[in-house]
Amino acid sequence: MTRKTDSKTVLFASASALAIGLLGQGAWAQETDAPESTRTLATVTVTTQKMEQSIQDVPIAVSAFDEDAINRLQLTGGADLVKAVPNVSFTKGNFTGSNFKIRGIGNDAVAQSSDAGVGIHQNDVPLGANFLFEQEYFDIERVEVLRGPQGTLYGRNSTGGVVNIITRKPVFGEFQADAALTYGNYNTIKAQGMVNVPVGEKVALRVAGAITQRDGFTDNTVTGSDVDGRDLWSMRATLGFEPSDNFRGWLSYEHFEEDDNRIRAGKQLCKKDPTRTSFAGIDITGLDLLVTSLGCQDAPLGQSNDRVNSAGTLGGGLAIATGLLSGDAFTAPLDRNLRNIESALEPVYQATQDLYTLKLELDIGDSLKLTSLTSRNETDQVSVDDYNKIAPTVAFNDLSGIPAGLSPAADLYNALFPGGFVNDPQLGVSNIFRTFDISGGATETTTQEFRLQSDYEGPFNFNLGLIYVDGEAIDPQDNQAGYYVLSNSLTALTQFNNAIGGGIFGGITPLDESNPDDDGNILNSTEGFGRNYFRSLSPYRLESKAFFGEGYYDISDTLKFTLGLRYTNDEKEQDIVPSALFTPVAALPEAGVPIGVLKADFQETTGRIGLDWSPTLGATDDTLVYAFYSKGYKGGGLNPPQPAGANLFPQTFEPEFVDAFELGTKNTFANNTQSLNVTGFYYDYQGYQITQIVNRTSANFNVDAKISGLEVEYLWTPADNWLLTANLGLLKSELQGTTGIDVLDRTNGNSDFVTLKNASTYSNCVVSAQGYATILGGIAAGAPGLANGDTRGLCAGAFAGAESLFGLGDVTYVDGNGVTQTIGALTPFDGISKDLDGNKLPGTPEMTLNLAAEYTFNSLRDSNWDMTVRGDFYYQADSYSRVFNTQRDELDSWTNLNLSVVLANAESGWGVEAFAKNITDEEVITGAYLTDDSSGLFTNIFLTEPALYGITVRKSW
Repeated sequence: MTRKTDSKTVLFASASALAIGLLGQGAWAQETDAPESTRTLATVTVTTQKMEQSIQDVPIAVSAFDEDAINRLQLTGGADLVKAVPNVSFTKGNFTGSNFKIRGIGNDAVAQSSDAGVGIHQNDVPLGANFLFEQEYFDIERVEVLRGPQGTLYGRNSTGGVVNIITRKPVFGEFQADAALTYGNYNTIKAQGMVNVPVGEKVALRVAGAITQRDGFTDNTVTGSDVDGRDLWSMRATLGFEPSDNFRGWLSYEHFEEDDNRIRAGKQLCKKDPTRTSFAGIDITGLDLLVTSLGCQDAPLGQSNDRVNSAGTLGGGLAIATGLLSGDAFTAPLDRNLRNIESALEPVYQATQDLYTLKLELDIGDSLKLTSLTSRNETDQVSVDDYNKIAPTVAFNDLSGIPAGLSPAADLYNALFPGGFVNDPQLGVSNIFRTFDISGGATETTTQEFRLQSDYEGPFNFNLGLIYVDGEAIDPQDNQAGYYVLSNSLTALTQFNNAIGGGIFGGITPLDESNPDDDGNILNSTEGFGRNYFRSLSPYRLESKAFFGEGYYDISDTLKFTLGLRYTNDEKEQDIVPSALFTPVAALPEAGVPIGVLKADFQETTGRIGLDWSPTLGATDDTLVYAFYSKGYKGGGLNPPQPAGANLFPQTFEPEFVDAFELGTKNTFANNTQSLNVTGFYYDYQGYQITQIVNRTSANFNVDAKISGLEVEYLWTPADNWLLTANLGLLKSELQGTTGIDVLDRTNGNSDFVTLKNASTYSNCVVSAQGYATILGGIAAGAPGLANGDTRGLCAGAFAGAESLFGLGDVTYVDGNGVTQTIGALTPFDGISKDLDGNKLPGTPEMTLNLAAEYTFNSLRDSNWDMTVRGDFYYQADSYSRVFNTQRDELDSWTNLNLSVVLANAESGWGVEAFAKNITDEEVITGAYLTDDSSGLFTNIFLTEPALYGITVRKSW
């Protein structure tokens, strides 16, 4: 991926945004001076600017949801925020992560060193590693979602926005408790509870916990069991204290743990690329067949109903090379049910998190407050999945019928693979093609933040802060850390190489035989340093320092000027640990040992400037108008390691910058029964980080884009007990000055060229059709110096520079920049770039819409029970999963409908809720991850939850 312009030329800009949260009726209090009517709205209090303010007075796009709203809107976790906040999208990622996007900005980079585009915070603590999208909300005071670049108010800067989860704190002098129990379909059992115990008048302890267990949403048709279930629990203990009137604080410990069969990705989709048997009228036979299939071809996801052609994959191709297979191992039709997979093992997902937080506040006189926020965050996770999630239909070749001594090759084969069975020390004994992957690792992060805030009576006030972050991730000695791909075909070729004295790879390549017990547990059989599997390992260290703050000056009673500045210094280090797959000991004496260190230091000054105006207008009860100009920044990073001796892509990727302009207004009117907020924004984005798989490794590149949009949020109580809400998000994104080679269409539709497979690395290359046909024709004619299988050397450059020997010369093509390029007819190259100008960024639907209606029946039959009926409708327009915007990349638009009925007795503290989520059982693909050439270019998809329904009983004391 390349940009046509110099990305280092940036402007000083960014934006602040506006919004009002979509809240349930319980989230709105009645004004003390309003008439006795439920038709009155009051503003929610938020701490977006590190002080308590009305959400309608904050010139930032913030949506806020208190615990009652979270329950009413059925926001069980982070992914559900999509349905409640305009211009937000969400999908899981391929490597245990997720991508939460605000206004099209998230994290499309895949690297240990990549920073979040949307900052995830808990109690203002930045959490680089977290499980807030796996974990479910419990004992939450409020969730705040800020849209737009942030950096002058929060410790870690972000370009897309911030999600801040604020937990409930201890209450002094009062015993409190609550509990909730849920049962639903898929044998779902959830329980949550809290107890608040006062210890004297100035100390209190609050302990809360939650547990979720359910069966899986996906069926494994190989084992007959359901997978993608949940078994997780969390607990949090918070000690609050206030020893004096001017000093207070709290200390919190939170633990999260999950151990179940969660799958990282859903079904694998593919439009099979068949093995080609002829080209330009020339028959292709024998070994020359092995380079003709790429595995999968470009096609819409709805038409990708095949299994990958294993002959076009590294594992499948090498199985053919060792004689285990004679062609494609996946020949049966694909089960089209997106919630059915074929896995040879039960998935494993294990995760833990321990979060320690200490917050101290000291009032310095009447006008200053000093805050200290200290945290320690420790996470660990590992996931084991079937790499393909499709079962082979062709077994390995059985040559036991060939008598000993008749064929040396058969004798060696039978000695290594008796009966066609491969004895893999990690995967066990099997006579079918098996490939699994492991993704995992641990992190440790310590943060220390200080803030000083003023509350002067005069026109000037300020909010200043500094933060220090020290983090590390991925221990090379942790056998579960990093990313593995294990296949018995890789092991078979390693065994074959060693049996012939290292003749294939130029030396002996030791297997990992640390614990070959064949018990089905891959984790206890993987030491991490074998050369019979692929492992990407990126030990990473971060040291970051930042100074930030905002100053506020009241020009008049209604007009305020804001200036915010931030200086960031990110120092990143990553050990260079090359992949040892098939690497002889002579070339790499010690596998898994760093051979060097990559370092990158990113320093930037950013900020924002703007005005907010609160005029008195006859048409409204309250109005806020604001305009801001800001500069957002996200640090660059270090790309994952490459195979030993390779230089396939840059070792680092550049930072992101966004110049953001925003104009917004917040209004309440009609005697405080309606609110209308409107925001318009424009982003000039430089260097957005995008990932692309290169030779089994996620490499990251930078692209430029323009983003603009409009957000409209409306709330109305048309009559007593009614609440109607509507959120509309409109978004437009366009790539600028960017070209790239599409791995699904390396020739860019130019029939003068052809894409072939490299028989050694199983990456793909492009050569001229004329050159390919010439070599094929020579092989078919028995030309001197050519033999069957010689086309396997085309991608390795075996004939490059020898064009004249075959009566060939140069060929030309026009690249994505419109420049004519010249290359030899037999010289391989990566491909013909495409002009991506005007294409959309991934995950940027042009429209999101939420409509909700709620009605409360008070005092049913003159009792203390109220009944609330609520319905929520959500629509998201179609979008794309990659910047190439091909037919395969398109993600269809989708809708979601939730319903709930709540019975509540405020006097007794009892409540009962019947709920239904996604009641029409929409099967939605939220993301699609394209694998690399060596995997056959298949696609992993990610789905929303199916229809869920159940009953919750609550009690508070």
